[in-house]
Amino acid sequence: MFTCGTCWRKFRAGWQSRRQHMNATGHKAPAFECDTCDRYFDSRDAVEQHMNDLDHWDESSKSEDIVYECDHCDDEFDDEYELHNHEAQDHFYCVVCDRPFQDWHSISQHLRGKAHRTTTVQCPFCKGAQGTATGLAHHLERGCCSKAPLNRDKLYAAIRQRDPGGIISNKLLTWSGNVTYAATKKAWNDQAEAYECYLCHRLFEKLGSLNQHLGSPTHQSKLYHCPGASCRKEFTTLAAMINHLESESCGYMRFDVVQKRVRYIVDPRRMIQA
Repeated sequence: MFTCGTCWRKFRAGWQSRRQHMNATGHKAPAFECDTCDRYFDSRDAVEQHMNDLDHWDESSKSEDIVYECDHCDDEFDDEYELHNHEAQDHFYCVVCDRPFQDWHSISQHLRGKAHRTTTVQCPFCKGAQGTATGLAHHLERGCCSKAPLNRDKLYAAIRQRDPGGIISNKLLTWSGNVTYAATKKAWNDQAEAYECYLCHRLFEKLGSLNQHLGSPTHQSKLYHCPGASCRKEFTTLAAMINHLESESCGYMRFDVVQKRVRYIVDPRRMIQA
């Protein structure tokens, strides 16, 4: 039974059913999945040992590797880190902060700022180094932790239970999880010669890029807000809210304090405190 590595839904109908799901939502397969069967593992070493033992290597798998497409042009990359560098250097866009800049000087100053410092923050579940508090939140919300089957929805539900006073989470009375959006070839705009998002009217060169955009939190509910009484800015993801605090833009909390407090935010045994 194949599994989605982002929402952890299982597909009894097989890999084709899962592929349709991933194409529609922008979700991904588990990071360390066997080339030829539905098993997945916690590390690259473990999956390689499995494929060596059972001769499960697929010579054609190289052609099915995940390709990271730039939302701003037609360039494609084999690695997410390379894509982020490209978007910063060529398009002056910070992926982590979802923020555009006017020129290279502006974004390079931003990337050297407090919001992008590297610290020793670890995931409390898999113990992997995540760089910063924002990196830890991204790690959990994107379903990348092999020891904690979380995603944006599950993490919000867990935090909401431990935040009855709404210190950082918004109380959404009608919220029942992410709304799934998917575009078809009908999204093609003949006049603009591009695929158009029907929610924000942003244009994309490829249908896959549009669906990747629709599968992101961009058009989802704002689940969190800044705890600062004089700020209260709202965010669709925990990572964006923490990144806001790390930037010290509203002065509510210092960068180093955010790195220490993030462990209490994601710890299922603790209540959220101001």
